[in-house]
Amino acid sequence: MTKKISIDPVTRIEGHLAIETTIEGGRVASARVAGRMYRGFEQLLLGRHPVDAARITQRICGICHEVHGIAASIALEDLYKLTPTDNGFLLRELILGLHLVTDHIFHFYQLLLPDYLDFKHLAAYSGQDNRIKNLVRMQAQSKTFQHRTLSDAVADTTLTAEMGLGYIEAINVRKEAGSGLASLGGKVPFCHSILPGGLTTDVTSDRLMNYGNALKKTADFVERFFLPQAIALAENFPQYFSIGAAHGNFYGNGGFSRLDKPLFTAGIMRSGQKTEKVDFGRIAEVAEASYFDPAGSPQQDKPGAYSWVKAMHYDGLPMEVGPLARLVVGKDRAFRKLVKKFGQGGTESSVMMRILARAVEAEKICSYLQELLPQYRAGEATIQSPDMLLTPTGEGRGMSIAARGALNHEISTEKGKVTRYRLQVPSAWNFGPTVKKVRGPVEEALVGTEVRNKTGRDAIEVGRIVRSFDPCLACAIH
Repeated sequence: MTKKISIDPVTRIEGHLAIETTIEGGRVASARVAGRMYRGFEQLLLGRHPVDAARITQRICGICHEVHGIAASIALEDLYKLTPTDNGFLLRELILGLHLVTDHIFHFYQLLLPDYLDFKHLAAYSGQDNRIKNLVRMQAQSKTFQHRTLSDAVADTTLTAEMGLGYIEAINVRKEAGSGLASLGGKVPFCHSILPGGLTTDVTSDRLMNYGNALKKTADFVERFFLPQAIALAENFPQYFSIGAAHGNFYGNGGFSRLDKPLFTAGIMRSGQKTEKVDFGRIAEVAEASYFDPAGSPQQDKPGAYSWVKAMHYDGLPMEVGPLARLVVGKDRAFRKLVKKFGQGGTESSVMMRILARAVEAEKICSYLQELLPQYRAGEATIQSPDMLLTPTGEGRGMSIAARGALNHEISTEKGKVTRYRLQVPSAWNFGPTVKKVRGPVEEALVGTEVRNKTGRDAIEVGRIVRSFDPCLACAIH
């Protein structure tokens, strides 16, 4: 018997997403991933001064904001033929890195972890940790999750309590990190100091110290909570190393290159083969199944369309992007050593590989930032500003990274006005629709998945797969 399961809206994500699946024989037989809300940030930029992009694009998303400001600034530097100052480049990396780590923390604890924990288990806690006791009291007084049934939740009461404590501590750490980011970026969210050429902030020793303290607290949290608890989750759900595989194609941009060698290298890996260099001319947006006409304007009544997300392809192939893609493309040794304990080779696509990749990447970035911070040179310029009176005609491209994967901004101008702006964002790569019978990565990851609830009333497996990609539909539909 065929049953349909529709999750609309998908919660605990950023943006508006719907998942439609059909279940046959206890497995997902077909899946449609649909972005639901169009806003049109690319159109908002037309006719404006080019530098406006560094401010406006940050407003695309309430979670991944700084990343767009930085990618836009890199594109503008390409347009204006401008080189940022050493301090400006360094400060930009400090902002980007800490932002990515806190984004990973937020995803793991606030967005993903409730799929694996039943907080009602806290009632059985008999330990003496006062922080966990307070959490037990909070849970007893709250209606959140009280009427929720999760048959395969983490069974160990102590581990549930420790992860619940991590959930609370993650909120505090993000607050501290936000203060550190604001010290350099002027404010958070939407750092208004991020502009082409560097940062406009007057960085005093107090500001650097505040950032350093925030970084230390964040790194300590990653070491004590995030990484070990991600590993513990993998130990409790080893079956998810075999669930949620996409096509096995990965694309990653390079990033964090201020030290001896880049932390991440750009590359393409197709089905576990040798990593190849990225040719950006082979990247294409495909709107065949999306609500856009051939000129790129919205067309909500378009026959055959079912999503506001365009499909992103490389050489005609869908690519998975994200922390897993970055570590796979870069052949990261620490990651391969970790997943080998779970019988993985290091290039597999799955739910649990994505979860572990975020935690490993967070630790790597924290180490990089701690080494980078002392290299700031007090008293030297933090920005080389473009001449705002120039009226450039030309193009610029900014290749950068976001928590969810590779991020590219492209700008075209004529006589100092924006004539074209294109954003190629991570969730567009992962959540693109089916084109010419080739499913997007998330749709591919869903099809074939066994659903344990044979009645078809719900499917926790579907939610776990979707959230493992860390969806951001506000960015994907731009």
